[in-house]
Amino acid sequence: MQRITESAPSTSVLNGLWLLLVKQDKEASIKIEDQVPVMAKAGNDQNYLLGFKNAANARKFLADSEIDNAEPRMVVAANSNNFLTCARVNGAAGLLVDFDPNSGEYFKACELY
Repeated sequence: MQRITESAPSTSVLNGLWLLLVKQDKEASIKIEDQVPVMAKAGNDQNYLLGFKNAANARKFLADSEIDNAEPRMVVAANSNNFLTCARVNGAAGLLVDFDPNSGEYFKACELY
């Protein structure tokens, strides 16, 4: 008899997304190559990691926002745990995908895993 059990997803929700990394003046708990992922504060006063479906969307966000010296980086299986840990430790409550700084709208919001 085979037993089926539910388990956590084997891949991160971040896989395949583009994140923006920026040098942070203040001390962050965990950094990736001396940078931290860009986050946005939502109306509920919580920070959300910003992810983008492609590099073009990430670059459009940079052009529309006032963030200087940010670097888009694609998340793959080999680096997803580093990004996930960094975001959680630095206060990310969730993920916003394709956030538009002008309208405040986004494609979707989800939990970090």
